[in-house]
Amino acid sequence: MKKKLTALVLSLVLAAMPATPVMNVQTVSAATTTKVAVQKNTWSKDHKYYYDNKGKKVKGLRKIGKYTYIFDSKGVLVKNKKYYKYGKTYYKIDAKGRASKLSQVETLAAIRLQKCGGNLKKAFKWSASLRYNGNYRVAKKNHTNYGIYGFRTGSGDCYVMASTFYWMAKVAGYNAHYVTGYVNKGKTKGPHAWVEIKTKNKTYVYDPNFQKEFGPKGYTGYAIRYGQKGTLKYIKKKVY
Repeated sequence: MKKKLTALVLSLVLAAMPATPVMNVQTVSAATTTKVAVQKNTWSKDHKYYYDNKGKKVKGLRKIGKYTYIFDSKGVLVKNKKYYKYGKTYYKIDAKGRASKLSQVETLAAIRLQKCGGNLKKAFKWSASLRYNGNYRVAKKNHTNYGIYGFRTGSGDCYVMASTFYWMAKVAGYNAHYVTGYVNKGKTKGPHAWVEIKTKNKTYVYDPNFQKEFGPKGYTGYAIRYGQKGTLKYIKKKVY
């Protein structure tokens, strides 16, 4: 009798307890979803994008902090460009995406280099093809003004030819140096200019003017070594 009474009481208690609610899929999903904060005025973690004050990826030219950056049409940061045209201006962009404007002569060099397909040998041939002109004037006799004159007029002497090639090699990222000095011509020596490019601890001479004069005779002024047979004897004075 006691056992039956106990069982009856237990069944009544269980019947009186409220039913456990069953959560459907939508309820569980809503309960576990966390709201992602919108990124504003900040870089993405991979430093690939930058978000503006509305949380949108910026595009085009932007000054962020003390540096200038350029983002493409998809908002991706442009990096590692030796010469990059944005609008009408050319920029050099480093590995971190920091962009700096090219100077006047560097811009002219970049334009000509692009027309040469970025190819160093074609750039050298262009410099060697300048119409020879020894009677010209520049504001100041230096490799910057010589280069500007050569790119603008397509003419000049050894100083101009060397300068235009130097700037194209420099813009292309080569370890190039503009050199002035003398060359031996028989028993006399004459003033001259050429370019040095250092590659793998070796120094090579690039002489567009020599190429112009002696190239048709089978000689070359491209990537030669000092003292090489069939070349001039170079006497360095200044290296820039």
